[in-house]
Amino acid sequence: MADREARKVNERRWRLTIVRVLEDLPRQYAALENAMAAFGGDFDLQQFKAAYNTTEDMDAYNRVQAVERAVGRVQNYVGELADAGAKLVGLPRPPMKSGGSQAQQAFEALRDARVIGRGLCNTLVRAQTARTRIEHSYVQTPAGDVHRAAMLVRDAARDFISSYRSWIEPYLTETEV
Repeated sequence: MADREARKVNERRWRLTIVRVLEDLPRQYAALENAMAAFGGDFDLQQFKAAYNTTEDMDAYNRVQAVERAVGRVQNYVGELADAGAKLVGLPRPPMKSGGSQAQQAFEALRDARVIGRGLCNTLVRAQTARTRIEHSYVQTPAGDVHRAAMLVRDAARDFISSYRSWIEPYLTETEV
């Protein structure tokens, strides 16, 4: 009986997490797009590099930090959605790979359940790795890698949400979406 009650509590928590993240993700995604647009309509690599490498123009450098923060937030949300959704539905998890993460494991579980395709799964794993590198190895991360990560996370999140939302909504019956 205690296991069943614990499962119910966890299910409520996972549903609430999913609903809250789905509600806030559009704002965070818009913040990422807005931060990228500060470097030109096409997110100009040369403008971004100059701002990334500056030691004098702190306004430009703060715009770089806005991109980095938005990349982290959007990718964290995507990982959190994948993890909470996989747990809520009870998807079997593949073994954790060396150097892997819970998010990667959740993306692979969603791939195995055919919620997302293999290509999108690989892109999400690359985006997760890029986010981790930005957040934990910043001094060693070149501007071009951060630029690529921003574009990767932006595109992967958009593609993920379109598949994820339609899959998860039937499981959110106790909470409104």
